[in-house]
Amino acid sequence: MSQTFSYGDGDLKGISSSDNHHNSKFDHLLRQKWDEAMRGGHFRYHLDKVETKIIPGQKKYVAQLNVKRATERRKPQEITIVKQKFDSKQFNFTKIKPKEVLFELEKKDTGSVCNGEMAKRRTVVIINVSPLEYGHVLIVPDIDAFFPQILTQFAIKTGLECMLLSSHRGFKVGFNSLCAFASVNHLHLHAYYLEQDLFVDNCPVTHLKGPLYELTEMPCPGFAFQLHSTNTDDLSRDVYKVANYLSENEVAHNLFMTYGKSFDSQSSESTVRVYLWPRKKFIGIKEEAAFNVAVVELGGHLPIKIEELYGSLTEESINETMRSACLEEEEYQTIKGAVTKLFS
Repeated sequence: MSQTFSYGDGDLKGISSSDNHHNSKFDHLLRQKWDEAMRGGHFRYHLDKVETKIIPGQKKYVAQLNVKRATERRKPQEITIVKQKFDSKQFNFTKIKPKEVLFELEKKDTGSVCNGEMAKRRTVVIINVSPLEYGHVLIVPDIDAFFPQILTQFAIKTGLECMLLSSHRGFKVGFNSLCAFASVNHLHLHAYYLEQDLFVDNCPVTHLKGPLYELTEMPCPGFAFQLHSTNTDDLSRDVYKVANYLSENEVAHNLFMTYGKSFDSQSSESTVRVYLWPRKKFIGIKEEAAFNVAVVELGGHLPIKIEELYGSLTEESINETMRSACLEEEEYQTIKGAVTKLFS
């Protein structure tokens, strides 16, 4: 039996402005279990040879040479559409080794109704056997429901609650849709720690309507939201509206959660920023690029897979690779118009 981390609304506190790298009970458990799994040899490689540098320029991209993640990761499944159905014959997260499970997440007094009774929703935190950074785990909400890799409001809410359970400023949560470099068609989120700040943590955004903002400071434009207090219900509902629209219309997308400044320029408070990028569909792996443009890359964190290209990276070459994932301007503007109408 794996350990259970039980929490309630009172535990959703987030980071303290006085200590941005303090570890909460959640952080302590995650890091302790992750370290044990690494010592136990349950990962495909160690992270002791990962080199990090900040690329000169406005965006201050964080580049990390991590060749083994490209060469030793699990082979991606054949994905052709954003709404591809779950296939029980393919690999899924109920087939992992017991030692890869770190713990279960259980929120007090929540569940789903089944035949008039409350049924437990099982959310599991497991190691990513091919980690990109320290503490890299997969959060698998509703693991026994066998949902495909399509965001649900509960999955978004779970990701937000994990952000608030962590008190480490560098904790990140991300999601890749199918055709946006998700490699397993079983609903899951990525989470990990990054010691370096990212440009998107504090960059300006433009207000569109209601809770909806737009990010235009990065090579690929996208939508932005922020958390108010600890109200994960409203934010998860708003983000889900957009994610569901993208899924229903077969638009690939990536979602990123990070701590940063409030969108209100007058406020010094930290908040959880949520970015959601509609992007081009990618089928298969693009081997010749220094990096694949998935969720962390869109956020400015670049795991580099080709050593020869690591040394020659510039902000402009990175911007060019990023733009390869952008939608055509006309399509993006059509989506932007439709998404804005969701909040009328």
